[in-house]
Formats: sequence, C-alpha cells, structure tokens
Amino acid sequence: MNKKDKEKDKINKKEKNKRSKENKKKLKEIEKQYNEDSYGFDRLMKIFIGVVGALLIFYLIFAFFHGELFHKSNKEKETIQNIEILAGSTFTKQDGEYYVLFYDFNGDNSKLCDGIYNVYNNSGKELKMYKVNLGSGLNKNYIATSAEMVNTESAENLKVLDATLIKVTNGTASLVVSGKDKLVDYEDTLLK
Repeated sequence: MNKKDKEKDKINKKEKNKRSKENKKKLKEIEKQYNEDSYGFDRLMKIFIGVVGALLIFYLIFAFFHGELFHKSNKEKETIQNIEILAGSTFTKQDGEYYVLFYDFNGDNSKLCDGIYNVYNNSGKELKMYKVNLGSGLNKNYIATSAEMVNTESAENLKVLDATLIKVTNGTASLVVSGKDKLVDYEDTLLK
C-alpha cells in the first residue's frame, strides 16, 4: 500500500471511530431517555398500587367496625310498602272495597289511630286498610280546618279532619267517620 492509501485508510478509520463514538453517544442518550420514561411509568404504577391499597385498607376497617366483615347477611327480604298512600289516591286503589285511615303520624291522634290500624290489621279482616299521613307535605291540601269543610265526594275535592276513617266501595266513599270521638265510638263496630 502506498502512502496515499494509508492516509485514506487512517482518515476512514478516524471517521469510523468518530461515527462509532457518535452512535454510542446517541445510543446512550436513547437508553437514558428510555430509562427516564420507564422510571416515570414505574413511579406511576407504584402510586396507583398505593392508592388502591389504601382504599382497600379503609374499606376493610370500615367493614370490620360495621359488622359487615365475616358475617352472613341476615337481612329479610325487603317488601314494597303499600300500606301508606297519598290522599289523592284514596279512591283509586285496585281493591273493590277497603278502608283509608287519615291522621297525622306524629300528631295528637297518632297513638289512637296507630292502635286502631294495628288491631284491625292483626284481626285478619278481609278488607284492607290503608293509611294517609296528614303530616306529610304532599297531603296538606286535603286537611279541613272545620267539620263544615269536610268533603269526601271525590279525590279532587277531598278534605278531611285529623283522625278520619273512610270506607271506599267501588271508588266512592260509602262510610265516613270523622274526628277522634266518633272514631273511638266506631272502633268496636269496625273490629266486629
């Protein structure tokens, strides 16, 4: 080989070394970038696992103190409550004949009316008895302030006093007992 060829060879080797060093540098930068990205992902996964673990621990503590952990559920089947109705549906029940007892569930006559309802309901009578809470805001428009205002002709015009019993037959009032005293007097007849 002559001198020119040797010099070219030297230059080529230097360029190759230079390119090789540049490639190694680029490779190191790529590896560094990859490691930084994977570090961010690893960190994110650790945070996620930590949050899920903390929530699980809080749930277990809550369940343990509320008796939901290690206990079988003894809850009775829930039933739809259809004993309490709104005053507006007094004449629209599917039963052909039934009673509707109107009173404020928290008022002065509540003990009397609850007693009448419970005794009647447990007596095995054929006719069903519904209750209307006159203390509910939805039923306030149906309260009469005096005996003269009582109207049991239809649901649209319905006005009753506290402690009123209506017997509904085929969508109309066939019997109305209004007021605490009359209701007490009628109680024996009702339970016969």
